[in-house]
Amino acid sequence: MKFLLTGGSGFIGSHLTDKLLKEGHEVVIVDRSVKWKNLIDSKNSKLHIYQENILSNIAYLFKDVDLVFHLGAITRPQWSIQHPFETNEVNVNGTLKLLEHVRDANVKRFVFLSTSAVYGEQSEYPTPESVRPNPMNPYAISKLIGEQYCKLFGDIYDLEWNAIRPFNAYGSRMPTSGIYTSAVATFINALKENKPFIKFGDGNQRRDFIYIDDLVEQIMLMSTSKIHGEVFNCGFGKNYSINEMLSLVRKIMGKSIVPDEIKKQYEPSQTLADISKAEELLNWKPKIDLEEGLRRTIENSN
Repeated sequence: MKFLLTGGSGFIGSHLTDKLLKEGHEVVIVDRSVKWKNLIDSKNSKLHIYQENILSNIAYLFKDVDLVFHLGAITRPQWSIQHPFETNEVNVNGTLKLLEHVRDANVKRFVFLSTSAVYGEQSEYPTPESVRPNPMNPYAISKLIGEQYCKLFGDIYDLEWNAIRPFNAYGSRMPTSGIYTSAVATFINALKENKPFIKFGDGNQRRDFIYIDDLVEQIMLMSTSKIHGEVFNCGFGKNYSINEMLSLVRKIMGKSIVPDEIKKQYEPSQTLADISKAEELLNWKPKIDLEEGLRRTIENSN
């Protein structure tokens, strides 16, 4: 089969690319900023890489494509608060543009990478897909609109689609620089290099962490399952405080550096996925718990 991936050289995209190539598929990557170090099989004859913006004229790339994974996006919530227009342009208009290409090229299915950030602060934990969204930043709103466009194209044009809402994904190839880098990457990188680092707030905010291999497995199931037109949570179904996660990193690395604490970001106090829908409809369950996932991440970090 032939797959097209936007953002295919990023953290999640590159792992998905590895999986598809390993299974013998043809893969087309569209990525405006190709991260070559993430593409461990970049010389594979079945891999085609185009350094293009998803808003540019890329309709020709969709010819004979069987399925599109749309992962390319502006993904940092705090950055989106400062740059809402740019976030909307890429995440909303970019998704709409891709859906038009998919429709016009008669692509069989569209798999959309959304986010658990659409939930924001909730009163129900674990949080099922059925709750009313409460986005707390432009990034979350842009992804929610993307889901709605997927549903609309499904209703109007009979497009098969599925959307996934990952919780706090982590693993090798996570971005490790910038103030808005994920806590897992920040802590591992700081302890590895014995340098100071920042912790937002008191660290009691709780997060549901999902390891990259489990996330990729669910994305693959969403592409092959007879089930379509659905939105799925992807988390472990258990949460940890940021302090607990830091303690595990310290334990595994055998190091202890005290972080600087700055004001808490505008974010929910906790995230916790109800994963029963994915368990029931996709027969998916996460396999890698946080300690094992952190151990693998640290072992594979550059």
